[in-house]
Amino acid sequence: MNPKLAIVTGNPLKFREISAALDGYFICEQKKLEGYNEIQGEPEDILRHKLLASYEQFQVPVLVDDTAVYLSALNGFPGPYIKDFWKCFDPYSMGMKFAGSRIKITCSMGIMYSPTEVTIVEGTVEGDIIEPKTKDDKGTEFDLFTQVDGTDRPMIECTVEEKNKFSHRGLAIKNLIAELENKNHG
Repeated sequence: MNPKLAIVTGNPLKFREISAALDGYFICEQKKLEGYNEIQGEPEDILRHKLLASYEQFQVPVLVDDTAVYLSALNGFPGPYIKDFWKCFDPYSMGMKFAGSRIKITCSMGIMYSPTEVTIVEGTVEGDIIEPKTKDDKGTEFDLFTQVDGTDRPMIECTVEEKNKFSHRGLAIKNLIAELENKNHG
């Protein structure tokens, strides 16, 4: 029987993407970390802090991810501070303002089995910011206006299965699965 894994996110779309990919390895359940204040710092430091806070609250193996978004029009800002950036821009306005520029998105993902046993991976994509076709963001944030290099449409128009093949989170999941396979066979 597969072990339980708490995927810590308040975003049901994110939970669905991650749990669909990890279904063969874990019994996934969604948990929300209440009252957490994210630290500032480098992406890995932010991820490790969130992992430890999640593990301490739930006392079971936890998976967390954190996304950094680098806008070429802003010389790489906001990076890991994208959550604060959303307070200034809704996805439609952001897509309209930065259309025609480049975007780089990195997903840092980690599993903490115990405070001393942690696996961290990343997945990064680059692409173009395109004008959104609709104001309806469906809770997808930058999926509304990001067309990843090598694709022919924005991420919002892709299925979960398609996104798991090429998105920042999908690539992080692939790297995580490779680590899980190495751990199980190593």
